[in-house]
Amino acid sequence: MPPLAAGADRDVSEVRAELRAHIQARNAVQKTQLEQAREMREGFAEMREGFAIQATGMAQITALLTKIAESEGHH
Repeated sequence: MPPLAAGADRDVSEVRAELRAHIQARNAVQKTQLEQAREMREGFAEMREGFAIQATGMAQITALLTKIAESEGHH
C-alpha cells in the first residue's frame, strides 16, 4: 500500500475508533438519564401518595374540630 493510502487508512481507523467511543459515551449518558427519569417518576409518585395521606388526615382533623365546635355551640 502506498504511504499516502496507508496514512489515510490509519486516519479512517482512528476516526472510527473515536466515533465508537463517542457512541458508547452517548449511550452511557442516555442510560443514566433514563434511570434518573424513572427514579424521579417513582419519587413523585411517593410524594403524591404522601400528600394524599396528609390531605386525608387534615380533612379528618377538620371534621373533628368542626364537630367539637358545633357541639359546644360555636359556629
